[in-house]
Amino acid sequence: MDVLISISPARQNSATVGSAPDGCLAVGTPLEKLARACVSEWPSIALDTGEIATKLILVAQDGFLSRCDILDIRMRHCELIESIVHFPAPDNYFPALTSENETSLQALMLSSPGAFLVKRSAASQDRTWKLIEDDLANRFSFQWVLPTKPVPRRVAMVGGRPLFDWERRSYGSRGPFEAAKGLGVSLIVLDRPGHWLEGDTYAHLRDSFIAIDVANEAELPSIIANALEGEAIDAVVTFSDEFVIATAKAAEKLRLPSEAVGAIVRAHHKDKTRQVLNNPNIQTLRLQNAQQISDDPSIIEQLDTLLYPLIVKPCRGGASRGVKKVHNITMLRQALLQIEKDQLSKDGILIETYVDGPEVDANFMLWDGELIFSEISDDFPCTADSANTTIDDNFVETLMVLPSLLPPAELELLRSSLHQDLLRLGFRTGVFHVEGRIQNSSRQYKRIGSVLDLAEVIGGGKEPAHQPWTFLIEVNARPPGLDCVFSTLDTYGVDMCALHYLAALGVDERERFAALSIPFSHGAQYWCGNSQVPIHRDNIFVPFGFIDEVLKRLPDVAPHVSRAELFTQPGAVISPRGGAGFVAYFMLFSRKGRKHVLEMSLHVQEVAKDVLDGSA
Repeated sequence: MDVLISISPARQNSATVGSAPDGCLAVGTPLEKLARACVSEWPSIALDTGEIATKLILVAQDGFLSRCDILDIRMRHCELIESIVHFPAPDNYFPALTSENETSLQALMLSSPGAFLVKRSAASQDRTWKLIEDDLANRFSFQWVLPTKPVPRRVAMVGGRPLFDWERRSYGSRGPFEAAKGLGVSLIVLDRPGHWLEGDTYAHLRDSFIAIDVANEAELPSIIANALEGEAIDAVVTFSDEFVIATAKAAEKLRLPSEAVGAIVRAHHKDKTRQVLNNPNIQTLRLQNAQQISDDPSIIEQLDTLLYPLIVKPCRGGASRGVKKVHNITMLRQALLQIEKDQLSKDGILIETYVDGPEVDANFMLWDGELIFSEISDDFPCTADSANTTIDDNFVETLMVLPSLLPPAELELLRSSLHQDLLRLGFRTGVFHVEGRIQNSSRQYKRIGSVLDLAEVIGGGKEPAHQPWTFLIEVNARPPGLDCVFSTLDTYGVDMCALHYLAALGVDERERFAALSIPFSHGAQYWCGNSQVPIHRDNIFVPFGFIDEVLKRLPDVAPHVSRAELFTQPGAVISPRGGAGFVAYFMLFSRKGRKHVLEMSLHVQEVAKDVLDGSA
C-alpha cells in the first residue's frame, strides 16, 4: 500500500494533550513509529512539511511471519528502499485485511509487519510506485506468512567457529547466529574451553555454552551426547566440516533427527564416495600410505593402468589442502610425500582421473529426497588447472561467481545428475554443498580483454562421444563456507543457515523449510562474486586495518563490496597449510554486468597482494 506522509510540527499545551482534533491519536502505534522514522531519516524534509513516500507491506492472509526478520532478509540491497520500519506484533501474528479496517489507516496498519521508506528519486511518483510494486512482487511471491505458529526451538551447535577479527568483531558464525535469531531458535554452543563464545562479551549470541574436548575425535560423538544429556534440545547441528560425522553420530545417540550416519561417512571420505558413484569415466586408486606405490605389487600393477593427468588428494580433508595434479610418476611421488609430510594421509590417499571441464559450486536443498531449491555458481580456474602444472600449483579457489554462465541445458544436466548422486549416497533431507565439473562443456575459460571468463567453444564436437557429462568432486553434508552462504542469501534471498536448522529439526518444520527455500521469482538480483584472497607465500604478516586499506585504495570498487572479512586475526603471521589457505574474502556485486564483477575482483586481488607484501 502506498502512503505519502506529510509531517507538521504540533503545538502542545495543557488543553490539547492527548487529543488529535483533525485526525487520530497515534501515540504508541505503528503510525507514530513510522512518522518518527521519517523525521529521523529526512529531518529537513519533515520540518519543511514536505511529503515522504512510504510503502506498507500487508499480509494477504491471517498468519505468523516465517521468521521475524523476513523483511530484512528479502529486501537486502533493494535499490529503491532507504530503510525498513518494523511494526512488531505479539507472536509475530498479523491478521489479514477486513472490510472493517480498510477505511482506517491505523486499523489497516495492524495487518502490516513493516513499512519501507522510499528513496528520493528524480523519477515520477507513479513510476517509483510501479518499480517498488514490481520489486516487492519479485521478492515476496512466496508463503512468507504461515498459518501455523512457529514453535520456539532449542538447538545444540557443535563448533562455534573462529573469531576472525577482534578489531571488527568479525566471526565465522555470524550467518548461523543471525539465522537462529530470525527463526526463534535458542542455541547451546559446544566447543573447546576458552573459546571466544564462552565468556560474557558475546554471551548474547547464545543461550548457553558447554566446554568439551573437541580434539578427541574417536570419542567426540559420546562426548557431545554426554554433555547434552538432560538438556531439553530439539536438534544438534554443526556448520564445521571437522565435526559433521561426530555430530551425526551424537544425534543418533540422542535419538534426534539427523541424516543417516552412513551417508555422511560416505560423503566425507572421498574414496567411499567413488565406490558408491562408480563413474565409468573415472579411474581411481586408493592408497593407505605413499610407500605402497613402491612396495605393493597389486598397487604397482593398478598404477600402470592409470592415465595421466591424475589428481592426488587426501581421502578426507577440506579447503583443497594437499590436492595436486600430476603428469607423471615423478610428480606423483612428490605429491604423495607432501601429503604425508603435511600429515594429511591419516584416512588414506586417493588417486583419480583429472576432469578438466568447468568447475561449479552447487548448493542443494532437499526434503525427503525432493529437490526444493538449488543454485549453481562458476568456480573459476585455479593455478593447478593450467596445462603446464607444477607440483607447487594448487586448487585454492580464486573466485566464485553467481549465477553461472553455463548454458541452461548444461545447468539442468548438473542439477539433475548431482541430485541423483546425492540420493545414491543416501541423503534425503538437508542442505548440501557439492563441488563438481562438467566435461565436454560447450563453454571453456578464455581471456576476453582484461578478464578470464567462460566463452563458447569454437568447433566443439557434438557427436555422442563428446556429449557433456558431469563429475561430482565432493559433497559436504552442510551449507557451504559461511562466506558463500551470504552470496546465495544476498543474490537469491535464500538463507542456507536457516534451512540447515529447519532440516535438523525434522518433519515439524517442513512447511517453513519449503517456504524459506523459495528464491526471488526473477532469479538473481545481480551478479555476485566471492573474491578470495589466498595465502600466496609463507610468513605473511596480516596488517591491522587490512580490509579498510584495500577498500581505501579502491574507491570505485568499495561501493560494490557488500561484505569483506578476514579469515585470521590481524597481526598474525600465516603460511599455507597443505599448500592452501586464505587471508580474506571480498563479496562483490554489480547490476552493470558480470564483466564488472570480474574486473573488480582483479583489482581486489592485485591491491590485496600489494598490501600484504608491503607489510612484510
